Amino acid sequence: MKDLDSYKNVPVSVAAELLGVSQPFIREGIKAGSLPIGSAVQISGDKWSFQISPGLLREYITGSTSLKKYFEENKEILKEIFESTKKDCQET
Repeated sequence: MKDLDSYKNVPVSVAAELLGVSQPFIREGIKAGSLPIGSAVQISGDKWSFQISPGLLREYITGSTSLKKYFEENKEILKEIFESTKKDCQET
């Protein structure tokens, strides 16, 4: 994998190569909000500018975005489980 830390803004071509998809796939996915690796801004007419975050791209490639989302969505339940387990450990 290319060293993503060397980029402030990952080129669309690099993101496409790393994900094994086409550049239009990257552009349209970001514009539609279905590819959570960056953002797109319409400059004028049919001209768009893309910002692809190295960190978000890495999270997407490794699958850690879904894990992060899981923990965020289940934060309260996980906190209860942790507190219960902690209490059980202190009682023994």
